[in-house]
Amino acid sequence: MNRPINPNSTAVTSTSASSRLSKGWNDLNPDLLLSILSRLSTLDLIAGVYAVCSSWRSAARDPVCWRILDLSDWDAVNARFRALVSFPQVLNRILAFSRAGASVEKLYLPPFADGQDLIFVADRLPNLIYLSLPNPEIQEDEFFLALKKFRFLTGLAVDQNFGTSVNLLSFLQYHCLTEFKLFEHEARLEHHHAMIMCHYLPNLKKLEIPVRLSRQAILTFLEELHGLEYLDISGYQDSVINNEILEKASRLKVFVWHSGRDLGEFVVCSNCGGNESVAEPCQCVLEEKIMEWLANP
Repeated sequence: MNRPINPNSTAVTSTSASSRLSKGWNDLNPDLLLSILSRLSTLDLIAGVYAVCSSWRSAARDPVCWRILDLSDWDAVNARFRALVSFPQVLNRILAFSRAGASVEKLYLPPFADGQDLIFVADRLPNLIYLSLPNPEIQEDEFFLALKKFRFLTGLAVDQNFGTSVNLLSFLQYHCLTEFKLFEHEARLEHHHAMIMCHYLPNLKKLEIPVRLSRQAILTFLEELHGLEYLDISGYQDSVINNEILEKASRLKVFVWHSGRDLGEFVVCSNCGGNESVAEPCQCVLEEKIMEWLANP
């Protein structure tokens, strides 16, 4: 016997499935849920988690989820909020939602963040241990005013102009930095810049220099920074990495570099030791290439 068809059965089934799904999210083990949320990006936490269910919203307020705030991609931030928002608005919203002001450890600021934004951060997140500040236009007095408020700062990423400034580095030496990064810059980092950095930041364990730098600057870092464990010189493009650098870098746990030889852009003459580009080789290189051509007609 055929049963009558309930026209609302599809809707009932859909609602029931949705209810079971929602209940499933709500019934997740709290520790497991917190472990999941702590792995999400700042943007996912800001714009997505609160819409899942009440248990997710509650778990997302845990300060553990907000130890790292990456706001460097501001276009993505605006896209998530579906509106043009200011940096103070976003930070205030995060702090109001998460109650994590004292627990934020690392902050990656957007490229436009200025001195006033930096002071705004220092007033609200004095316990930061790492700060990424790419804007090169910040005034030194604003920098100093903010840095005084970061009591536990051990890591900093700044523009090269700041990173080689005697005034700034002499101030930073009181923070005992162990991690330092310079943002890309047109000017090359030379030996005397490296000496200044090593003098004022002798306790560095991690150093990232994705900017153009001289070979002597690399050797200075390797020789003077005795506690160095991680060195990124991916901006080094003047010639290949030679055996002297590799030997001194062998004590490091991590050494990041890009060989000019791998790129096919530079060669080092084994006879005269010159660093010559392929476009303008030295006489030794020319003679070597001619002999290779004659030997392989």
